[in-house]
Amino acid sequence: MLEDGSPMTRGKLCVSAVRKSGRKAYNLQYRRKTVQFVKAIPACELEAYKKSTERCRRFLDCVQRYVDMKTRESIRAIRKEAMGAGSKAKASRRADG
Repeated sequence: MLEDGSPMTRGKLCVSAVRKSGRKAYNLQYRRKTVQFVKAIPACELEAYKKSTERCRRFLDCVQRYVDMKTRESIRAIRKEAMGAGSKAKASRRADG
């Protein structure tokens, strides 16, 4: 996904105004560390920004799925380790008792 060097843009495109002619004006909006950023998008660049924001959304979805998978694996490993430690503790108490 990252190998081709295609641009990725954080945020979403929002209609900021509808002109009397019916033409729409767009803004790119995103948050970073609780600060909201807004950038006006020229009509000639709209399609490029649509593709760029979609690439970023797909990339972030992929990263989130990876984090979820690693979290599940970690939880399983921790539980398995805890179960193994718990049975060893029981066995040592039986031997002592």
